[in-house]
Amino acid sequence: MERDALDWRRAHRPGEATQPSGAHPRRAIRVKCITAEAAFAALAIEWNRLHDLTPSASVFNSWVWQYQWWRSYGGGQPLRVLVASQGDEVLGILPLYVQRERAFGAQVSVLRLVGTGGDTHPDDLGPVLDARHEREVARALARAAVRAPEGDLLLVTDIDPDTAFAEELELAARRARRPARVGRTERIVYIDLPASWDAYLASLSGNRRAEIRRARKRLAAAHAVRFFVWDDAARLDYATERLADLHRRRWAAAGGSESFASREYLDFHRAVIGSSLARGWLRLYCLEIDGTLVAMTYCYRFRNRVFVMQGGFDPGWAQWKPGTVLLSHAIEHAIGEGNEVFDFLRGEHRYKDHLANGSRDTVYAAILRRNLRSLAYLLRPPYIPMQRNSLRSRAARAVRRFFRLREPAA
Repeated sequence: MERDALDWRRAHRPGEATQPSGAHPRRAIRVKCITAEAAFAALAIEWNRLHDLTPSASVFNSWVWQYQWWRSYGGGQPLRVLVASQGDEVLGILPLYVQRERAFGAQVSVLRLVGTGGDTHPDDLGPVLDARHEREVARALARAAVRAPEGDLLLVTDIDPDTAFAEELELAARRARRPARVGRTERIVYIDLPASWDAYLASLSGNRRAEIRRARKRLAAAHAVRFFVWDDAARLDYATERLADLHRRRWAAAGGSESFASREYLDFHRAVIGSSLARGWLRLYCLEIDGTLVAMTYCYRFRNRVFVMQGGFDPGWAQWKPGTVLLSHAIEHAIGEGNEVFDFLRGEHRYKDHLANGSRDTVYAAILRRNLRSLAYLLRPPYIPMQRNSLRSRAARAVRRFFRLREPAA
């Protein structure tokens, strides 16, 4: 039976972190590994405190999101939450778990971020860190993750490239002389919101501006239309079920969608939606036509940014463009609240590019051990470039990449 926490050795080797001249010596940052769900739950207070202090915090690395994901998707997999402390003070938390996968007949152990895997695809993951010690704590957590005693590879995805942790993760791999692959996970587009709705419309092309105005005017002339943001906690389960139904109906004609397709997905989002409404994060935008809820857009608001998760509409109303009308109202509402960014998150859709005026990337790092299991994982189809070359030549290139080691920077 596993203990609640494993004590790992000191996260810094002598000389890796130096004190300024004349400074009082500080105790070393130590990293322990939480392995029990009850201990994960008990981290809530410290996690929430650190989340408030983390420059790159998001809804998706909040305790609410991470813990609910684990309850829905953990499924008996080994939990490995790294907690960095200095004395009795917790300075950082990096939630990981071990996922077992098959690759070319071999069982591969992948150490990856809580929140990734299953049928969920979040963005903006990563540790929560005390901003006062961001670099030092990021270094300790990165080194501990890279040197973890288990896992054929460490796979960290969907993180902000402009963070101390992203930089320290690659440096830790180099120092440990571990092969690493680093690249872009997703390109995400967003709107830098101006001060007014009229200013936003003026920033669009003439055709796009006319389309939005025409769709809103045409619908309002023919039907009773109401836009609102859901705030009824007592009927939130109904709202979640209606959102799921509208999403499934919207995408049924296009071959379906993974979102809201499984009981785990629905239960997870129902729990997070409820917790987020209480925290003021939820923005569930709704369009009602003639008294019927026909379109919904599921978003979160955090630090003056609105993040678009999912949406759907009744295809029976498609001729009235309810999706276009609702999204325009959502953007207008976000501007009215004083938000600075309307972020579309992952997913390539033309309508996003038509409305957006900026883009950003999230990145991944795959840090491998030199064994055949990690090589087998590397050769899986997601890691083989789908070019015209033969499988043999692609495999040969992958093997060469696997055994090529980048030396630490001088």
